[in-house]
Amino acid sequence: MNRDRRVSLAGAVLSAALVFPSSSRADEPPAAEPTTTPPPEPTEEEVREEKRAVALEKGRRAMQLFRAGQYVEAYPLFRDADEQFHTPQLVLYMARCQDKRGKLLEARALYERTLVEPLPGAPSESLLRARQAAAAEIGPVRLRIPTLAVDVRGPPPTEVTLFVDGELWPMDEPRELDPGKHEVEALARSGARTTREVELPEGRSVSIVLRLGLFAKGVERTIEPAPIEPARPTWSLVAASGLFSIGALALVTGVVMGGLTLDRRGMLETECVQQRCTPAGFGAYEQTKTFASASNLGFGAAAIAAAAGVSVLLFAPSTKPAAARGARVELDVRGGFMAVRGVF
Repeated sequence: MNRDRRVSLAGAVLSAALVFPSSSRADEPPAAEPTTTPPPEPTEEEVREEKRAVALEKGRRAMQLFRAGQYVEAYPLFRDADEQFHTPQLVLYMARCQDKRGKLLEARALYERTLVEPLPGAPSESLLRARQAAAAEIGPVRLRIPTLAVDVRGPPPTEVTLFVDGELWPMDEPRELDPGKHEVEALARSGARTTREVELPEGRSVSIVLRLGLFAKGVERTIEPAPIEPARPTWSLVAASGLFSIGALALVTGVVMGGLTLDRRGMLETECVQQRCTPAGFGAYEQTKTFASASNLGFGAAAIAAAAGVSVLLFAPSTKPAAARGARVELDVRGGFMAVRGVF
C-alpha cells in the first residue's frame, strides 16, 4: 500500500513538472523587436572643430603653394579656409597673394579688413603679429597703386560715354587702377569713337587725352593762298568736282552710320546701368562700335576728299590776276556737317 502511494505521488509530481513549466512559458509576453537608435546630433563645438580641421588642412596646402611662389593657386585655398574657419591670419595671406600678383586694389582692401577687425578680449600672439604685419605692409601697397585721368576733347562731356576695360568710367575724374595695361574707349552720342591702350606703371599718375576728330564743336577757318599768276586749266575744275562728289557720298555714309550709332546708343543707355550691362546691352555695345567705326571712316573720307578738292582749286593756275581774284576759302565744320565757301 505504501508502495502504491509512493508511485502515485511520483506520478503527480511528474505531471506537475510537465504541466506547470509549459503553462508559465505560454503566459510570458512576446519579446520586443530590437530598435535602431539614431546617432545623436553633433554639438556646436563638434561642428566647430570639424570646420577648424578642414580649414587647417586647406591652410597648410595653401601655405606650401605660397612659399613655392604659386600665388594664383594659393589664393583660393586661403579663401576657402577662411570661409570654413575665419581667422585674420588667413586674410593676411590672402592680401599677400594679391599683392604678389599685382592685384593691388584687392590687396589693400584685404589688409584694411585685417586692421579693422575687432580683437578678442585676450588676443593671441599670432593674431597680434598678423595685425602688425598688415599695418606695416599696407603703406607700400597704397603708394604703388597708380591713377588714371581721361580727358575727352571734342563733344561736351554730357554727350560722351567713357569705358575703361569694358566698364563705365566717370568723366574728368581720376581713378585708381591696378598697374598694367588697360583699354580706354570713348563713344560720342554723334557716333564718334576712339580707343587707346594705356600702360600704368606702379605708383604713377597718368593723364591721357582722347580726341574725337570731326565730331568736335564747329569751327571756321580761312585760308588765304599765295597769289598765282598762271592760268588755271580746265582739268582742275573737273578734278575738284569729282573730289567734292566723293566727299559728299562719304559724308552721306557717315551720317547714315552715325544715325545707326545713335539708335544703338539709346539702347546702350537703357541696358547698361551703374556699370552693369544686360546681354542685350553688350550686343548693342558691339554694334555701336561697328557703326561708329564706319561713321568715322565716312566722315574721314569726306574730309580728305573736301581738302583735296580745295587744294586743287587753290593751287591750280588761274586765268585772272591775283589782285582782281581775291581768292579765299572758308571751311565750316559743325558736328557731322562740313561746308566749303570760297571765292576764286
